Amino acid sequence: MKKILFLAVSAAFVFSSCSNNDDDDNSVNIVGVWKPSKTLKISGSNGNLISTENSSTCNKKSTYDFNANNQLTSHIFEDDSNTCTDFGSQTTPYSYDMNNKKIVIDGDTYDVAKHTSNEIQIVVDYGQFNSDNIEDHMILVLTK
Repeated sequence: MKKILFLAVSAAFVFSSCSNNDDDDNSVNIVGVWKPSKTLKISGSNGNLISTENSSTCNKKSTYDFNANNQLTSHIFEDDSNTCTDFGSQTTPYSYDMNNKKIVIDGDTYDVAKHTSNEIQIVVDYGQFNSDNIEDHMILVLTK
């Protein structure tokens, strides 16, 4: 699953602001079909937005179907040499802890930066995305 999330993030960066509403709704459910919208890079030093990369038209065909039985079916599309390539589907187990803002997908744990009824922001990578030598984070934004 980590590879699938990485492919989705990579596609968003290669081929492609925070919301005004910062209130998470702990009563919303993750169950449903989500699509990649954009990828955010956030500064680790001050929480400011470094950059936003919108998902490509091809990548937006991808889906993440979180089922009520704790199975995630991911169907990934990615731009490959100017062609929209279907990388197929994969089903893996997941669990979601809304209170602690953690999602475990196929054994890998990810932080959830935000979750509302129509948007979930999953931290998929950490690294240096600016020049301050403080670890920043990359967030995959999925929408319903």
